[in-house]
Amino acid sequence: MDKWKLEKLARVLVKTGVALQPGETMVLQTDTLAIDLAREITREAFAAGAEDVEVFISDGDIDHLRALNCTPEHLRQLPEWKKEAIDSILRTGKGVQMGVRASRPSLNADVPDENLRAMAYSSNELRNVVRNYIHQGCLKWTGTVYPSQEWANRVFPECDEETAYKNLEDAICKMMRVDEDTDPVENWKKHCENLSKRSKKLNDYNFKSLHITSELGTDLTMDLVEDHIWCSAGEMGAQNVNAPYVANMPTEEVFTDPDFRSVNGIAYASFPLFISGKLVTDFSITFKDGKAVDCAASNNVEFLRDALFRDETTRQLGEVALVSKQSPIRQMGRIFYNGLIDENAACHLAFGSSFPDCVKNGTEMTREELIARGVNFSVSHNDFMIGSDDIKVVGITHDGKEVTVMEHGDFVI
Repeated sequence: MDKWKLEKLARVLVKTGVALQPGETMVLQTDTLAIDLAREITREAFAAGAEDVEVFISDGDIDHLRALNCTPEHLRQLPEWKKEAIDSILRTGKGVQMGVRASRPSLNADVPDENLRAMAYSSNELRNVVRNYIHQGCLKWTGTVYPSQEWANRVFPECDEETAYKNLEDAICKMMRVDEDTDPVENWKKHCENLSKRSKKLNDYNFKSLHITSELGTDLTMDLVEDHIWCSAGEMGAQNVNAPYVANMPTEEVFTDPDFRSVNGIAYASFPLFISGKLVTDFSITFKDGKAVDCAASNNVEFLRDALFRDETTRQLGEVALVSKQSPIRQMGRIFYNGLIDENAACHLAFGSSFPDCVKNGTEMTREELIARGVNFSVSHNDFMIGSDDIKVVGITHDGKEVTVMEHGDFVI
């Protein structure tokens, strides 16, 4: 990647993503393929006044060898020292967290299914160290992606390798609002302001419930939690941290918490989903009285079932997010086979944990108080896309009035 691209990506990730302030320590989780960007992020963080940058580097090929040669029982275990290494920094209150990884969608294709599930379990346990602080609303964090040749070949199969990689690199820069002529920090400031205008409109309506339909077959109703807040990149960090930050870059969504007890109907996925290293395609999930009761898929349905039916809380919805089909990612006309990117190309739901900061004063409430409002607490959070060019979202107010929020895949309010 060109030097100017690395510099601009690093600058916007540090200044806008985690909004690093002097005296803070960055926890940077990355991999060997993204090392050039990791080095530039480290340089930018120290220039911004970081006290330290603690970098945790993994290697996909080494992880692949472990996946092939260790037992499922061993892979499932996460040593306490791995959790403590990150937690010891974050619990000081001066830590920020950033994840930068190169996607490799076919890396573990030859790994036995039980080993993949075991690795996914331990990886989720490590993510829960960070999630604990996210749910308290006291951590500035962000995640982003870096191109790999394998990933580029998957997204642009019609191109030779050099062209495919260049196309993926350009696509990532475009969705990150990075170009040669403008300041990405200013670009993101304007973008966040526009997202905030959208979330404010939704908050002004204070809907009681939503009804979501599409020609794919989605027909889903859900209440929203009492005193819910629609959030976006423009609102992250408004309550408990020292500067606004942007969780996940890129981002195009506005999102809130559904009341997990109220969800009924069926949701059909509009994009495939990677779960535990396997691609689940053409799938649907059926909900009754708040819980998933069935699912179907054309491929790898057992991986979807394993994630969805792990326990009572993973069967429940934790997020509803609205994304316009005018999203620049959607306009690229590609499936990127990466959850972070694809979720910002389409409306999506998540089964698993909710966000306490999507409730007024939610980060000050007890777990019991939040659950009583319909906020879901779970060991995982899995986004899946349902947005299509014909999706329709109708909001129902507390006095029973129906307001069309989205129609034909775009916002109409």
